[in-house]
Amino acid sequence: MQDNHYYILKPAVGTEETGMAFPAVESYDDYDFDGPNSVYKLDSDFFPDFVPDIRFKLAKGAKLCDIMGQATISACGLLISPRLKDIFDQFNIVPHRYYLANIETKGVLHQYYWMHIVWNDGINHLVFKDSKFQINEFGDNLGDLEISSYKDLLDKQTELGFMKMIFNYNSVMFNIVFDVFTHPLNKTIYLSENIYNTIMHKNLTGIDTFIAALSVRQIQI
Repeated sequence: MQDNHYYILKPAVGTEETGMAFPAVESYDDYDFDGPNSVYKLDSDFFPDFVPDIRFKLAKGAKLCDIMGQATISACGLLISPRLKDIFDQFNIVPHRYYLANIETKGVLHQYYWMHIVWNDGINHLVFKDSKFQINEFGDNLGDLEISSYKDLLDKQTELGFMKMIFNYNSVMFNIVFDVFTHPLNKTIYLSENIYNTIMHKNLTGIDTFIAALSVRQIQI
């Protein structure tokens, strides 16, 4: 296994830098969620064939940051500033697209981007037999179980039903050549050390990172 660390990236919440509001942005009262370009039509499994209408208001008590927490778009991605987009553009990232987004505060529109990530091939990079899984029920750990493949995971989850969920709490992946990629099961966003160090030196705001319980191999063993 490599000795490199990988980091989880997500919006910071409840800090002096971000303000105490969550989500940090909110939708307009007259936004048409059933419309043809609605953000509700964005999906983690495919890119849209339309340009999504992405616009928000800054929530009361929130501050503009380089990553903005939001709860409207369920698809995998991040609401980011042009500064952070410029950094991402310098690195190798799993399949993604950027869509223009606006955040309004005090009558002024601020340009942001929704970074939409779709990496269906990621499931083929997870080493199920060496990763660690447990059963959770309402937050209680009911013990570990072995999972040998994605099909095995689906079959065992079906057996457990909806009340008990299988959680992958320690992951092993292989042949990862990306600086930004996602966990194939829960869509957690990971950073390589290279891009993590760059982001940390740029004094960007609204960013929460911590070391991931993830090991990466060059080949599958």
